[in-house]
Amino acid sequence: MIVYVTEMGSDRQELTEALIQEGVTYQECKAGSIREMGSGSYEIMEVQANLPEVKDLHAFTETVGVRVWRLPSGRLIITDQEGNLERIASPPPSGR
Repeated sequence: MIVYVTEMGSDRQELTEALIQEGVTYQECKAGSIREMGSGSYEIMEVQANLPEVKDLHAFTETVGVRVWRLPSGRLIITDQEGNLERIASPPPSGR
């Protein structure tokens, strides 16, 4: 898994806290910076971890154009196609 987050953003904090809680080892490195007109620039971090990617996305999300990785607890890390963190979610209950 490779996920991109902002260096000082809440997305980075959310992702790293989830990985630590789950006991998943990960590695961070700077991936570059983004400059926005009028608001300055910010650093992008790349977070790498060895997690399995979920291939059957319809069971977990109706959103098109996302990638999903499974944490040991079953929670899901959902990113867009470019690898930017969208959210961390619990999987829906299995069929009843």
